[in-house]
Amino acid sequence: MTGRSGNALLLAALFGLYVLTGKVGLSVAFVHASATAVWPPTGIALAAFLTLGYECWPAIFAGAFVVNISTAGSVATSLGIATGNTLEGLLGAYLVNRFGTGVRTFERAQDVFKFAGLAAVLSTIVGATTGVASLSLGGHAAWADWGRIWLTWWLGDMTGALIVAPLLILWIQNPRPDLVRRRPLEAACLCLVTILVGLAVFGEGVVFFGLRTFLLTFFCTLPLLWAAFRFRQREAAVLIAVLSGIAIWAMLRGSGPFAGVTANESLLLLQSFMGTVSVMILSAAALVEERRRVERDREDLLAREQAARAEAEGAGRAKDEFLAMLGYELRNPLAIIISAVSVLDRIESQEDFAVRARGAIRHQITHLSRLVDDLLDVAHVASGKIVLSCQPLNLATSVQRCVSVLAGTGRLERHIVDVQAEPAWAHADPTRLDQIVSNLLANAAKYTPPGGTIRVRVRGEGDEAVVRVADTGIGIPVGLLPRIFDLFVQGERGLDRAKQEGLGVGLTLVRRLVGLHGGRVEASSDGPGRGSEFVVRLPRIAPAPAEDVARPPASQRHRILIVDDNPAARQMLRLTLELAGDEVEVAEDGHRALDLAESGWPEVVLIDTGLPGMDGYEVARRLRASSRGPEMHLLALTGFGQPRDYQRGPGSDFDAYLMKPVDPEELVRTIGTVAPPRG
Repeated sequence: MTGRSGNALLLAALFGLYVLTGKVGLSVAFVHASATAVWPPTGIALAAFLTLGYECWPAIFAGAFVVNISTAGSVATSLGIATGNTLEGLLGAYLVNRFGTGVRTFERAQDVFKFAGLAAVLSTIVGATTGVASLSLGGHAAWADWGRIWLTWWLGDMTGALIVAPLLILWIQNPRPDLVRRRPLEAACLCLVTILVGLAVFGEGVVFFGLRTFLLTFFCTLPLLWAAFRFRQREAAVLIAVLSGIAIWAMLRGSGPFAGVTANESLLLLQSFMGTVSVMILSAAALVEERRRVERDREDLLAREQAARAEAEGAGRAKDEFLAMLGYELRNPLAIIISAVSVLDRIESQEDFAVRARGAIRHQITHLSRLVDDLLDVAHVASGKIVLSCQPLNLATSVQRCVSVLAGTGRLERHIVDVQAEPAWAHADPTRLDQIVSNLLANAAKYTPPGGTIRVRVRGEGDEAVVRVADTGIGIPVGLLPRIFDLFVQGERGLDRAKQEGLGVGLTLVRRLVGLHGGRVEASSDGPGRGSEFVVRLPRIAPAPAEDVARPPASQRHRILIVDDNPAARQMLRLTLELAGDEVEVAEDGHRALDLAESGWPEVVLIDTGLPGMDGYEVARRLRASSRGPEMHLLALTGFGQPRDYQRGPGSDFDAYLMKPVDPEELVRTIGTVAPPRG
């Protein structure tokens, strides 16, 4: 009931507005009582059909009938005119909905022109033709006057559509004048200037400041352009209507630039001018609003892009922290186990089964440690957090060393390894180059049955230094070759999958490390069972001058302080170093370490960087600041795997960094290097 009552009231209000404005328009009808050049009802009908829908046609039809039956003509002619007025409104709204953007037609300049052509020019032909035909057929208009009446009728309908419809539609769409509230002083000045300009241009005098007012007509567009650029289409439409009202009022008083021989001719000229101004100003306002929307969209996109970037950076940091913690948690137990195995090697039985058991433990620990390193390195390379420390390297020497190290660990003992290396120099990071070659050799050994051959070749080829690793293993299927360097991709595994240990990250790491060096890596195979070959190509450089390489100093007896919050890790490191002949003391936290350092006892301090409370970096900083700080040698033990954990910028307080799990021989060798024998 409430909805029906609301609709009835709305239709009644529409009917009343149509009748009222129709009577006002017909009050200035000069060529015929039912034909006027000022006809706001056309704009009202268009606005109603576009905003309320086609079902409001009864109010338009009734309003048009009442206006005409109460003015002139008969019931038949009034019905004909009402039908024409209703049809022109329905047709105009349909065309704008079908070929334009409907009620949003004033948001874009091209749609403003569509509205002007379809609703204001084309559809109003229906109303003018139907109305004049009804009057002529009913005997209320002479056929000889058809042309004058039709032109007046059509021009009145057209200007009503161009001036009144935009005003109503824009205010119905957005009744809250936001910009006016934000700029009240400017809005008041704009309104005042528009009125003053209107009075000046269309006012009483024929001469204004020595110029005929006709020459000043274009001045009336200036405040309208001000409204279009500083406010919105709605405010521009309001000022067009205000200016049109002033112009019509002045013209009826016989003044203004369009005052002609007859009042009707003056009105026709004025309405043509105001219709043109309306289209021009509304299209300009639409262009300005489009630019504003583009700027808002750009700002929104920028804000979303920044938010997405911040979210991605946050996710990246979270991933890095997770990987660092994962590496830390994995390396700590590995460090304890490998230290324990080293101790057992020195004090336990050397019977064959015990040696083999400890060897198996050491092999699996080494393998697990390598998996952790590979996973973390792949993540770091992918995120751009690995920084190379490049220097001139002879690839032949580096590759031969890698083969010797792997052979020494027993990982190549079941294969025939054929190495031919010619001098070939490249600008490379020694550690990362070892990773590249070690991964390729390990991959070849993994997929080559015992007794198979692994061929390693190093030579210069043009402007490239080339390393080739070929094998006689199981080969690579053709379908797998394009994806062989992708993360977690591996060849087919059989029931002996335990022998093919790994996660499928080694070749991915190889490709990314080679790419960081400015090189490329290629894989080829003649198919399953026919082996495979991997070729690394790096930019070649001229050989570096030979330098004498000093051997690392031999180990000596040291006084060593171990600072680690893990009791098992402290104990295993202590046993390892004591078996090497060193004097060892332990501290569970930074405060205990500082107390022992004050006694002047330690020469070398091994510090876990992940200490709770006062972390290892703070302990090192305080030790360096103490009276004996410059004399002590500080070594960092880190379980985290990120670059910042190796070096915290220039001026680091540590002499060396060791990654957990620490190889006992490397630990002893590093201590001997940083704390050489005196004298």
